Parts: sequence; C-alpha cells; structure tokens
Amino acid sequence: MNQKVIPIFFACDDNYIPFLGVALSSLKQRANRRYDYRIVVLNEGLKERNRERIARFADEQFSIEFFNIGPTINKFRKDLSLRLRDYYSVAIYYRLFIPTLFPNLDKAIYLDGDIVVVGDISEFYNTDIEGKLVAAINDRLVLDTPEFTRYVEDGVGIKATEYFNSGVLVMNLKEFRKQEIESKFLELLTKHNFDSVCPDQDYLNVLCRDAKVLLPISWNKMPLPDATFDVSTLKLCHYNSFEKPWRHDGVLFGDIFWSEARKTVFFEELRQIRERFSEEDQKNEVKAIQNLVGNAVRISKQEDQTFRTVLNLKIC
Repeated sequence: MNQKVIPIFFACDDNYIPFLGVALSSLKQRANRRYDYRIVVLNEGLKERNRERIARFADEQFSIEFFNIGPTINKFRKDLSLRLRDYYSVAIYYRLFIPTLFPNLDKAIYLDGDIVVVGDISEFYNTDIEGKLVAAINDRLVLDTPEFTRYVEDGVGIKATEYFNSGVLVMNLKEFRKQEIESKFLELLTKHNFDSVCPDQDYLNVLCRDAKVLLPISWNKMPLPDATFDVSTLKLCHYNSFEKPWRHDGVLFGDIFWSEARKTVFFEELRQIRERFSEEDQKNEVKAIQNLVGNAVRISKQEDQTFRTVLNLKIC
C-alpha cells in the first residue's frame, strides 16, 4: 500500500550528531505509522561513523539520507558568513535552500537538532498552509526579553507577537518557489547583508511576514517559565539559545531530554559532554549572552541600514 510520505529536514555537523540522535529517536517513537517518513540530513561532510550511527534509525517506513549542501553554500559562503557571531555557523541558512534543492517536494518540515518530539509529528505536517509560506511558532524568548522585543520591532520591523522561531517549521516549498523566496533572500543578503542578531530567522520573518500561519506554543516549547502553559498539551521541546540540559542542571524540561537520551546509544556521550562543560565554558557563555543582548540593543537604536528602515517595514 502506498502511503503518504512526510519529508523532514535537519541540518547537522559532526559535533551535533548526539543531539540529532535524540531528536530522531523521540520523533520515530511517536510517529504515526500510517505515514512514511523521509529524513534528510543537510550537511557539509560527516564522518562515516556518524553517518552510520544515524542511519541505524532507518527502517521500511523511516528512510534517512545525507545531502551535502556544501557546493550550494560555497557560492555564497562569504556573504553568509559575514554576520555570524558566537555559536552560529552557515548551517543556520541551509533551510532557505531546501525549496530549490528539492524541486519535487511541495511541502516539508524543518527541525533544529536541539529538540525532543513529544507528540505525533504528522499532526504538525498536516497543518493547512495553502497559499502561505510557513507554519511556525511565536518566539517566546524574544517576546519575554525586552531587549529582543525592541530589536525585532525597531530593527527587523516585525511585531514581537508575530515574530516566529525558525527552528521548527512547516514549509510550503511550492509557494517558496512560486514567490522566488531564495532569490529574494540572496538579493537582500548580497546587497545589504543586514547586521542581525538571528540572521536566518530575521530574513525568514521578513520574507514570510504576510504569508505565515502561527501555531500554538506547544509545538515549539522552549525551556522558559510560563505559568499559563498547559504541560499536557506539550508536543515538542526546543532547547533553544543557551538553555541546554547538556550544559546546565535544572533546565526546564531537561528531565524530558535526559529520559529520551537514555533510550539511545548517545547517552554516555551526552553525559560526558555535560561533565566537560566547565566553569570557563560557563563564563564564556555569559559573555556570549551579554554580547547577544548588547548587539540587539545596538541594532535597535540604528536609524539606517536595518531591515525596518531599508525595506520601509511598518508594524500594524
């Protein structure tokens, strides 16, 4: 019997393999088997051992392939790298090239690797995005942090309640191609290369600002306190930014991550990563946070050369 295939993309390098393993394990456990799943790992070269460890998740309904996006990225690497800071790499931009690189797909999911899937991912995929570019979830880190709220509203030109996180997406690839989003992105990048706090996320928010569906926070719940959140509705945990249980104890929903990690061959490796996170690493992380907030404040005060000013974006 031919079943509907759900394409799911991740971006990964060798350092992120253990986290990808946990994400895939959790996704597969809860995946509705009325569907087949095509997992595509976008990368620029992975060690054979790591490819083998991830490939072990494959079965008849759960295919896994590795796509080397390096040749595509190399054409634009200089521009893509210009605004990267702290822990970012050009991998954050991979998702923007999916529609063109996979012309036979009309719709797909993109997920960051630092997640645990608690619900049935087919429900997420089946979101109606006809005529829209993406289905996504409001970024609560931005909404709950005054400096980031000012940044997205004064610098990016998007209302904070409308600004989405780019790590968990349903993408209408057909509409991306129809509206030539990749070309528009590259034109903005090469012509302006805006100073940015979250480069890929900012570009996506600007390009999709009038063609998005915002979904409940349950599908992208970050480890941030929220007294109004009903835990029984949780579908996906996203250990975004610096709140990562493999670095710190006491992270909200960290118990969910470690529970899932114990089910995989990556548990011991992850435990060692936690043990190696030193006081010096913590100090460097604090500096990175301070730099991130400082950049947000600085850019929000600029009167020219921001997304908002150059593109004349107005918040309704």
